[in-house]
Amino acid sequence: SVKINAEKCMYCGNCFSVCPALPIADPVNDGVAIVVGGKVGNLRTPPKFSRLAVAYLPNNPPRWPEVTKTIRKIFDAYAAGAKKHERVGEWIDRIGWEKFFAVTGLPFTYQHIDDWTYAFTTYRTTAQVKWVK
Repeated sequence: SVKINAEKCMYCGNCFSVCPALPIADPVNDGVAIVVGGKVGNLRTPPKFSRLAVAYLPNNPPRWPEVTKTIRKIFDAYAAGAKKHERVGEWIDRIGWEKFFAVTGLPFTYQHIDDWTYAFTTYRTTAQVKWVK
């Protein structure tokens, strides 16, 4: 069996890529976060970052029952309320985050608050390049 020397470990993850059967997950402290609404393309609207929908779910491989149940909740609410060809992020922007949490039944916690006064000025909102002299 393969063992990791904790004193020399740099947390790079190369051991897992060489030996996928190596259990490197910590069942007590590891968890899964779910983010929704992000996009990369520039087709209809500019790119935007994903936002946190669920801050923590337990990491229970191989089937991740809590994660799949939560994703099913989000998908069912999206399928019931979205317009044709509407992306998840566009649907959330249209109904608002408050209603998103209401229709999905997900709890809203303090971890979801990520807005601050000058947040918009600190990140790019499009992939388009603007040349400035």
